[in-house]
Amino acid sequence: MPKGAALGTATPIVKTVLCASLPHSNTGRSNEVQLGQDLSQEEARQFQALLKQYDHIFSGATGPIGRTDVAEHNIDTGTSQPVRQNLYRSSPVERQVIEDQVSEMLEKGVIRASASAWSSPVVLVRKRDGSWRFCVDFRRLNSVTKKDVHPLPRMDDIMDRLQGSRFFTTLDLASGYWQIPIQERDKEKTAFATGSGFYELNVVPFGLCNAPATFQRTINKVLASQLWKICLAYLDDIVVFSRTAEEHLRDLRQILQAVENAGLRLQPSKCHVGCSSIRYLGHIIDGCTIRPDPENIRAVQDTKAPSNCKQVRSFLGLCGYYRRFIRDFARIARPLNELTKSDIKYCWSQACQESFDTLKSRLTSDPVLRLFNPDLPIEIHTDACGYGIGAVLVQRDGGEEYVVGYASRHLNKAELNYSTTEQECLAVVYATKQFRPYIFGTPITVITDQASLTWLMTAKNPHGRLVRWSLLLQEFNITLKHRPGLKNMNADALSRLPCDPAPAEEEELPLLMVSLEDISKLQSEDPFLRPVINYLRKPEQPVAKRIRKMARPFHLVNGTLYRRAKGFAEERLALAVRRTLRREILINCHDDITAGHLGIGRTLKKIRQRYFWPKMFKEITHYVQSCPDCQSRNVPNTKPAGELQPLEPTLYPFQQIGMDFVGPLTESEDGNKYIVVMIDYYTKWAEAVATREATADSAAKAFLDRVVLRHGAPERIITDRGRHFTAAMMEELFRLTTTNHARTTAYHPRTNGLCERFNRTLAVMISKYVSSHHRDWDQFLQYVLFAYNSSVHETTGYSPFFLLYGREPALPIDAALGLGDCEV
Repeated sequence: MPKGAALGTATPIVKTVLCASLPHSNTGRSNEVQLGQDLSQEEARQFQALLKQYDHIFSGATGPIGRTDVAEHNIDTGTSQPVRQNLYRSSPVERQVIEDQVSEMLEKGVIRASASAWSSPVVLVRKRDGSWRFCVDFRRLNSVTKKDVHPLPRMDDIMDRLQGSRFFTTLDLASGYWQIPIQERDKEKTAFATGSGFYELNVVPFGLCNAPATFQRTINKVLASQLWKICLAYLDDIVVFSRTAEEHLRDLRQILQAVENAGLRLQPSKCHVGCSSIRYLGHIIDGCTIRPDPENIRAVQDTKAPSNCKQVRSFLGLCGYYRRFIRDFARIARPLNELTKSDIKYCWSQACQESFDTLKSRLTSDPVLRLFNPDLPIEIHTDACGYGIGAVLVQRDGGEEYVVGYASRHLNKAELNYSTTEQECLAVVYATKQFRPYIFGTPITVITDQASLTWLMTAKNPHGRLVRWSLLLQEFNITLKHRPGLKNMNADALSRLPCDPAPAEEEELPLLMVSLEDISKLQSEDPFLRPVINYLRKPEQPVAKRIRKMARPFHLVNGTLYRRAKGFAEERLALAVRRTLRREILINCHDDITAGHLGIGRTLKKIRQRYFWPKMFKEITHYVQSCPDCQSRNVPNTKPAGELQPLEPTLYPFQQIGMDFVGPLTESEDGNKYIVVMIDYYTKWAEAVATREATADSAAKAFLDRVVLRHGAPERIITDRGRHFTAAMMEELFRLTTTNHARTTAYHPRTNGLCERFNRTLAVMISKYVSSHHRDWDQFLQYVLFAYNSSVHETTGYSPFFLLYGREPALPIDAALGLGDCEV
């Protein structure tokens, strides 16, 4: 043939999403197999020849059904009596479909005539393409069948094993269950009746509870020597993976030979050979990355907002299958999960709609994860919020950061009570459990709050969960890395390193610059308060019943609207405020130095005594939980509760007090290193004095100045056995004041538990105001003391100030807004 002569006309290979059909001369069923679009012509020819060699094991829907002798399915019903059910009613159209399919199954040897004492009804299920699937309702049979617990492989393990491969083949068994016979003695148990006859199955049908276990066990036997090396199998979905075309040709030959030896048959139209990217178990995998199958995600995209709990569960189930692709899945899905609780009334709120839309958006934005590569460095990023924990598994390749997987979950009721530090530690523990297959035996970097993990790893005398957490983390080679933007923490609140406080943001109307006239004007402009104000000004005018009912707890005082604040020691009026003032109120009643950064309960009661606005509980809770000073410096309460040892009750203020020293602390600019603490057991009123030394002289002076000369001599004082309390000077002072001195038991300071608890509270409160050098703590001591004494105590239900003086203290903001004269 002369040089340059045309041999023929080339036509392009027809492409599909993942693979392309490559026609060849073979007239067998293997010509329906799709070959990879990235194969060279020579590689395609070699795979063609291989498929032709095994053409006889490819069988279509109308071809012969394979029958393996590797295993048989048994139905163990023990001593149960035969289960017999009547036929379900069906339409003429349905009866014809049933008879047609029964005839086909008889022809293929799938069923045979029966005279069994067992019987289950037939049901038709509509397929996606509109055709019918013949099924038998085996629920009653399944209820008396002993369950086979043979496990299915984990899908995340399967996905990870495919990392680094470049060539893939997916094989699908033709009518997979029908290729496994049922043991002869158990065939009668599968009997079913139709309008024209009574039959039983020779092979495994859909619907038997142990069918998946039998099928997986059979496939594992067939591919035993190749599983996890060159192939993986999840039920009837087999994938062969290799790094080169040559290896893949050799590996595929081994798998096809194993299928042939087992007597199994493949569905050619569902087989894809030599592909660089495959659709497998609802994912698209290319050896480096993994993403959800767009066909499955389309179902999410087309989903309308659920109208009942069942639809919510269905949507969450679909999204949950791909939760590893969604960062903070538990946090995002929380409103929807709340709807599924049995004690919650179904109500589709704005939060539910936002959760629904966010999940759809995250899944339909083509999320991509990298498959795990054991040769690359590993990082774990953890985080915790008030109601959930999360973690991200990250690897770096060439300076680029890639996400391998996300994990998150809600906190249970007990974990919700953990401190912020404990929740951060729990997030690390949770991450190591979730990602253990990746990180065990290899160095990992944990990016989190370093102090939280340090506290856990170095906690003295850990108990309960701390022991479990510590032991769990010790088996990992963890390197800590500080997360930028968070401050280090330590179990001792005063040893933490806070930053100098940033100036408060200026509001539209700073609170202390607003007069009552301004507030009255703002109230009249509020759409919620305006109708109430109009009604109270002219109650004789006709208004809606709803307005009259809404206005009952409100009062107009000199043109300003107040609401009765009930549930307090003294019933008083709370100022109704607009949104523009709320943040400044929160700052004054929580962040201010006379407020003490106290918890939700105390902050809520302090504000409720003075102010009112709709949904204030939710807003105050969110503000306190979001406070960076509280979140970073609250000390975890990790000590187990001990047995109660009640003391003799007191009858009046300062009848009995507790006394203790706190320190040594960082030496202040004034030279102070200790705090003398005294607390009244009746009112819980606390006194505290900064001192330079923990001596009997310092203790005696504080006791005389702050207790005896202010409140009178107590009948009884409780201290520890320190020399500063047992010295002759102190004993003489107690004798002169006729005060009985009780000492705690050795090594048991909890006898003076009220003092011990206050010491801890005082340390945390001061830590939220001191500067970074810690040397100004004594300047804040009296302010923090006022915040404590003016806040409601959880034991008494009143503030120490009220129990001592019979009234609540007037705060600076009360005077600014004229609230002092607004008691009912």
